[in-house]
Amino acid sequence: MNKSQKERYFCSTFLNKIGIEGQEKLLNSKVFVVGAGGLGNHIVLSLAALGIGELAICDNDTVKLDNLPRQVLYDESDVGKKKVDVAYLKIKNKNSDVKVNEFDLYVDMNNAKELFFGYDIVIDATDNFKSKFVIEEACKALHIPYVSAGVSDFKGQVMVVTPNSKYSFKSLFDELPLNIDEKYIEEDRGVYPLAVSLVSDLAANEAVKYLLNIGELITDSLITVDTLKAEVKRRYFK
Repeated sequence: MNKSQKERYFCSTFLNKIGIEGQEKLLNSKVFVVGAGGLGNHIVLSLAALGIGELAICDNDTVKLDNLPRQVLYDESDVGKKKVDVAYLKIKNKNSDVKVNEFDLYVDMNNAKELFFGYDIVIDATDNFKSKFVIEEACKALHIPYVSAGVSDFKGQVMVVTPNSKYSFKSLFDELPLNIDEKYIEEDRGVYPLAVSLVSDLAANEAVKYLLNIGELITDSLITVDTLKAEVKRRYFK
């Protein structure tokens, strides 16, 4: 690390679970985030602040006014702009050392493996089952771990799938085919902004834990968050 980086990341390097060696690992890490909506924009901002060396963000949507309550990366002046373009500038303003790769497209079975190749971990911050299954299939083929995060109304969930995991996201919802009508999945789009914040932080934290090989990952299990009950539960699969 150079002098500026040592000053920037002082608080992290002071932690015995991270230290200078751990921070250097983060600076040399590559994370791919699918989705620049409520979950994704929180996640990329947190990872940029932590000093992830290379971030990819993928989304083909534009910023809308009703995004602003839960998508903190954007403001009123960004309405109508491409999310990835705005995210790129905001991330670089947060941490100019971070290399940001923006992809203005929709992840599907035809491009997912090519997009994810070479990254250390993928974070699924999408809002539909079809995309989540596509991400899982691509990561499985490439032997890349991924974090799956989702939010609906006042609740959310996070899980981690590594090449050695026994259970995956699809194994929980295997009755849903890859060609399912997304409108069926997204009937209820109401989302509580603070649930998004909590789940985003959990997802980003799992990626960092994996990169640093610290703590216990949420593998073969599922963390659920209920903001109305102030309750976080972990369900282990057997």
